[in-house]
Amino acid sequence: MPNKTTDVILNKRNVFNSITEIPSDDWNKVQNGRNIYLSLPYLSALVQGMGEEMRFFFSISYNAQNEPVLIAVFVRVKFVDKRKRFGDSVFKLRFPFKKKLENILSINALACGNVFSAGENGMLWTKELDPQVAFEEAERVHHILMTEHNTNKNVSLRVFKDFWPQTVSASNILIEKGFFDFKIDVNMVLMIRKDWGNMEDYLMSMKTKFRTRANAVYRKSDTIEVKSLSAENILDQSEHITRLFKNVLEKSDFHIGTMNPVTFAACKDKLGDDFIFKAYLIGEVMVGFSTAFKNTSSFDANYVGLDYAYNEQYDIYQRMLYDYVEEALKSKVNELQFGRTSELIKSAVGAEPRDMTIYIKHKRKLSNLILKNVIQSVAPSPFELRRPFKANFQQ
Repeated sequence: MPNKTTDVILNKRNVFNSITEIPSDDWNKVQNGRNIYLSLPYLSALVQGMGEEMRFFFSISYNAQNEPVLIAVFVRVKFVDKRKRFGDSVFKLRFPFKKKLENILSINALACGNVFSAGENGMLWTKELDPQVAFEEAERVHHILMTEHNTNKNVSLRVFKDFWPQTVSASNILIEKGFFDFKIDVNMVLMIRKDWGNMEDYLMSMKTKFRTRANAVYRKSDTIEVKSLSAENILDQSEHITRLFKNVLEKSDFHIGTMNPVTFAACKDKLGDDFIFKAYLIGEVMVGFSTAFKNTSSFDANYVGLDYAYNEQYDIYQRMLYDYVEEALKSKVNELQFGRTSELIKSAVGAEPRDMTIYIKHKRKLSNLILKNVIQSVAPSPFELRRPFKANFQQ
């Protein structure tokens, strides 16, 4: 994030209930092509596809010269823990507290951040603004939304997500506001070497064992046709996409809203080549799909769908990971963000873990105390880290 260059006095902030109300010139002065997830075309696609399930709010904060210096996106979502991550801690509580926690873990939340992507995608500020001041301002807007908007009267949980280690020194100002921080599952990131001109260069930097494994994946998946879909194609294949996506979602720990084919199609329509939707076909049958975004300096793997009945035989998911690497190389980016989950298999293609921090606060003090004690007792999921590159290879 930008560093402070001058002291800034914030003059006002405007909150918008609809994306059509946003003054695009002011928004774009801050966004300025720096993050696709805060671009108006992406946000329009998200509202178009998810607007009936979620409520979105947008804010712009101005300095004393009435120049925009900070933008932020807030989304009201239903957070549901499926008892897979916090179950043991819940069972240790005595009944009154256990019952209260069960209610807490199925809750309406207002989040500053993007619940469909991992990373710092909820707010941006200009280089003149001190990062701590930026977080104080975003928290002030969050508080306004919680207290002055009747539509949020049933919201109990306040959330800021997800922050890289280099941002935590600034974002920790939220702790002084009553939030508590905790580490969530790591984001797996592959740094792209400048001498990787193509997949052959990438594979040749691997140890023999892992290169052999990659070649085996290509052989097993050789009969699969990989096809890029247009917005119209995505809508035509809605039934199959929903089925494949549901297979993956059933294995997740949390539910915070479900991305759908309409949203995927809207992303393709609004973003064009910056959103990639690939279908994996055996004959005429779709057995998987992958999605990704071309961000400013990174290529971001996003949602996938799988037919697990075919996955073992054809190594579909592993093939998707190598296809992500190939797309990242073509895009000439600095890094490939694989996101959370499946850390072991992602590390086998060269990704390394990066910590992510989230901040939450329950509006009721007792609930906040219980929630803090339980969640902070749960560490990110452990995993074995593979190191596929040769000893003389340095990322």
